[in-house]
Amino acid sequence: MTPFHPPSADAKPPAPARPRGGWVDALWHWRTVLVLFYGGIAVVFVGFAGSIAMNALRNHGLVPPPSTLARYDCTGANAPLVFMYLHGTERVKISTATGVLEGTLLNNQLDWGSFGSDASQIGFVPPTGISDEDAQALTLQGPGAFTMRCTRTAPASVAAPAKQSQ
Repeated sequence: MTPFHPPSADAKPPAPARPRGGWVDALWHWRTVLVLFYGGIAVVFVGFAGSIAMNALRNHGLVPPPSTLARYDCTGANAPLVFMYLHGTERVKISTATGVLEGTLLNNQLDWGSFGSDASQIGFVPPTGISDEDAQALTLQGPGAFTMRCTRTAPASVAAPAKQSQ
């Protein structure tokens, strides 16, 4: 055991301990740094998720709306026509000097809705499928031996083809 010695009269009292706390100490405390770091990541994540949700509401879904349809000029036995189609979408459109017909494409088969075989709207019975397609051309097939080669021109901005002079 160590003997107890009372302090002498000329001994200096110990220096007061530095007060703990304060915002500077708390800021650099490792737990606070982790909370701020993960809080920042959470704010970025919530902002990112919010922007995705806002775009989904604006676009009526997570996939953005398709761009304009590509324009294909077709010439053949029936009449000059414009076939508008964008690879990867279901929408198609045929435009002639006598009318416009809109439909859908599924597995290279064209569906013109309730159009049936009435040729009065566009001047002929519309094609029923696409048999061959590449970046610059496609081939339309229809009833019987109907085939028509179409070449890609500009984006579809004109609804009807130019009338031919006679």
